[in-house]
Amino acid sequence: MKCYLTAIVLLSLSQYAVADATLIYSQSQTGSKPASFTFLIKDQRLRINESSSERINLFKQSGSEFLSYNPQNQQLDLMNPEILKARVEKLDQQRQQRIKQVETELQKKLAQMSEKEREVGEALLNQIKYPAFYGEHTQIRVLPLKDHKTVAGIECRVYQLIKQKQRIKELCMAPADALGLGPKDHQTLRSFYAFDYSMLSQLMLAMGKSDFTVIDYDAQQMPGVVIEAIEFDQQQISQHTKLTSFNTEPLQAEQLRLPENRPDNDPEKATDE
Repeated sequence: MKCYLTAIVLLSLSQYAVADATLIYSQSQTGSKPASFTFLIKDQRLRINESSSERINLFKQSGSEFLSYNPQNQQLDLMNPEILKARVEKLDQQRQQRIKQVETELQKKLAQMSEKEREVGEALLNQIKYPAFYGEHTQIRVLPLKDHKTVAGIECRVYQLIKQKQRIKELCMAPADALGLGPKDHQTLRSFYAFDYSMLSQLMLAMGKSDFTVIDYDAQQMPGVVIEAIEFDQQQISQHTKLTSFNTEPLQAEQLRLPENRPDNDPEKATDE
């Protein structure tokens, strides 16, 4: 009897370990048509389908690689740490060149300002020169609330993003096991969160822009899965994204791959192996 029980336990654990996941989100945004996003997770891969686009977006946890394929013109865009580093360096060089062209003139204007005006002007100049240290994103504070909400039948914890005493974003996070996500699928999703933050924040800062609201969930100690995200503009909801349904039914491996009928001379075709 003990052997049979052991076999049943091992079988159930094996099935749980390879469980796949499908998460469907709805999104409403001021001035835009409603949209939906479907996340398919399997074998350390995440595919994101958008209702308003035919693009195939694929994140591969191994190598932190993101591919976006347009089947209409067969164009493939690729992003990975090496490509990101090169783009950030190029954008940063361009930004530094623009700063050099205007910095001398700005310094002259600062010298003619009152002390109070000069403090404001120097703060703005620092934002332009050193956005990573003085940018608007550094003013964001994450406030974990005791409040819990229920979205799509899942209880989640509320976190508010505060900037200059104003609520700019609200996130609701739920434990992975509440959605039936296994450890591997959960890690794939968290890896995508980290990749998305790293890519967007680095590119924006390299361009001298720091008014973004993406955050590092790990650094902010926000565990789990994003169930709901609400963005505010002057305390009015400007964008609302929330989970509408989910399941852990098996997915086909082909669903997590790019089409095989891409051009043979596609330089990135080998990356989908």
